[in-house]
Amino acid sequence: MPIKVAFLLGAGVSIPAGLPSTVQITEQVLSGAGVIRHTDGNYYFGNPSSLGDAIGYIPRVVTFLERLKVKVNLYYSHQAGHSTSYEDLYYMATQIYDSESGDHDNPAVQPLIDKILPEIQPLLNGEKFELRDKWELIEIASEATHYIRDIVWHLVAKKPSRLDHLGCIRDACKDNQLSSIDLFTLNHDTVLEQHLSESRVKVVDGFDRPVNGIRYWNSELFEGESVRVRLLKLHGSVNWFRFRPHNGDWSDESIGIPLEWDIWHTRNPKGQGQWPVDGRPMILVGTFNKMLQYTSSIYATLHYQLYRALRQTRHLIVCGYGFADKGINTYIAEWIAGASEHQIIVIHPKTEGLRDAARGAIRNKWEELERLGKLKCIPKKIEDVTWEEIMELGGC
Repeated sequence: MPIKVAFLLGAGVSIPAGLPSTVQITEQVLSGAGVIRHTDGNYYFGNPSSLGDAIGYIPRVVTFLERLKVKVNLYYSHQAGHSTSYEDLYYMATQIYDSESGDHDNPAVQPLIDKILPEIQPLLNGEKFELRDKWELIEIASEATHYIRDIVWHLVAKKPSRLDHLGCIRDACKDNQLSSIDLFTLNHDTVLEQHLSESRVKVVDGFDRPVNGIRYWNSELFEGESVRVRLLKLHGSVNWFRFRPHNGDWSDESIGIPLEWDIWHTRNPKGQGQWPVDGRPMILVGTFNKMLQYTSSIYATLHYQLYRALRQTRHLIVCGYGFADKGINTYIAEWIAGASEHQIIVIHPKTEGLRDAARGAIRNKWEELERLGKLKCIPKKIEDVTWEEIMELGGC
């Protein structure tokens, strides 16, 4: 009988590779240290004199986010152990922007806007040497979301310090007893694909062979009969960009992975010059706002593949994920209840803490699932776990 397994990976699996934790990214976001705003409208780390820092953006955005953090802290004050993260701040800034722009009707946000406007009034006034005299709330909220996304992008795109800590995943991919392996990850970084490439594991990630230096998205690649190992990045990636040809419009756009980091001077398959929309990669940041994009663009296909894969597998191996994404948790909860043989294997050095911090859809079922043998834990770090241990525990 064919054996199919699926992995669900979160940010925790990249920390051993030297990538920053959520806490470290949040600290950077709230400090603004070393961050400049380029004349292209994006935020980078670098020397202001060489990249053309726009006066007033960084302190204004950081002060705005600090004010939002006060509101978030107050909301979660009754929840012991909750630490406000950049994801919380992004979600809140997005809600304000969406309300002010009219993108999403949300009457519940207006009282927040009414309350926060007097508190941030100084931020709406241009300072000496600034090019503008007045700012609008929608502009600051928009800049705040761009600022956070760009910091996340540049921090997690760093070169990993190691790759060998993912040996158990590599060994699973090379295990000929398995008929298929689906690697679902919420990470934006490329640590996993670098490790698999280094280990010579053939992976289908939905992007085709390069044309003019770019691998373009082709969802049909997932359907090939010879496909055995699939990698699906449910929250996007630091190397995914939307490209639009010069003089084209949104209907002419394509999604691709450039092989070189000069994203501004590429050509599409027809040889036409093109540019990266927004100049930043396709990554989902925030909390509950992410779910609004799960049904659009490339993400709709990826989440469909997750839904379909779960229906075809008995074992879901979870590592580095804190069970905080309500949409992902819903998939898991419905899948685990769908058949008696469905089983979750959780790899985490402190499983009790993980359980207590998980959202209700998982936390409230945890002990019952353990009692039924439908949830089993390996209390170790991923670098200390072998594929043999996972197979033995899951009865693969």
